[in-house]
This record gives sequence, C-alpha cells and structure tokens, in this order.
Amino acid sequence: MDALDPATTFVHLGTGPEVALVPVGPDFWTTIDQRDDLQQGRLITCFEQCADWDVWERHPAGDEVIHVLGGSCTFHLDRDGAESSLRAEAGSFVVVPAGAWHTVDVHEPGRILVITWGEGTEHRPR
Repeated sequence: MDALDPATTFVHLGTGPEVALVPVGPDFWTTIDQRDDLQQGRLITCFEQCADWDVWERHPAGDEVIHVLGGSCTFHLDRDGAESSLRAEAGSFVVVPAGAWHTVDVHEPGRILVITWGEGTEHRPR
C-alpha cells in the first residue's frame, strides 16, 4: 500500500469496522449530496483554507471536529441565536456541536483537517 495524499483522497469511517478511501475530484463538493454511501458515518477531509467562507453550514446529525494544521482563523458559531467566536491557531482544534451554524474567517491561510458526520448538512448564505 502506498502513502496517500489527503488533498486527493478523503477517508470515510462508516458505521462498521471498514475504512473507505474516497477519491476527490473537481466535482466532489457539488455532488456530495448525491453520495448515499457517505451519509452514515464520519468523513475525514483535509484541504487548504485560503479565504473566508462565503456560507454558514451546520450538521444536525453529529458534532464536527476541525483541526487547524496550519495558519489561523476565527470560527463563528450560532447556536439558537446565541453567537460566539473562537480564534484557532495552527495545532489547535475546535469541536462544533451538532446543529450549530458555523462559518470561518481566515487570518493566515493554512490547512485544516475536518471530521464530519455529514448526514443532513445544511448551508445558508453568509
């Protein structure tokens, strides 16, 4: 087995003991809602974060872990109208509670690793 590039291969931890490798192409994010195989379990993604997010998102079915591998950013959370912000530097991580709307402002570009239970994920404009 060869070492894998987390930018081109994500990992899906389903409800069973198997790990599924998920190839990532240019249409991955626009077609993810059509991927029934990724709805149950946690998806581990890793990507460069170079700009502020242009949407809010939430994951009603499970908590999300976001590990800032490089750079720095501020996470904004909206939990039933109660807003809070948390600055995260390289090496730290945040846990976004299930159902909390969240978005990110990037201060210094870098890479993040995200572990998400994606079933029912929603987006809204920022």
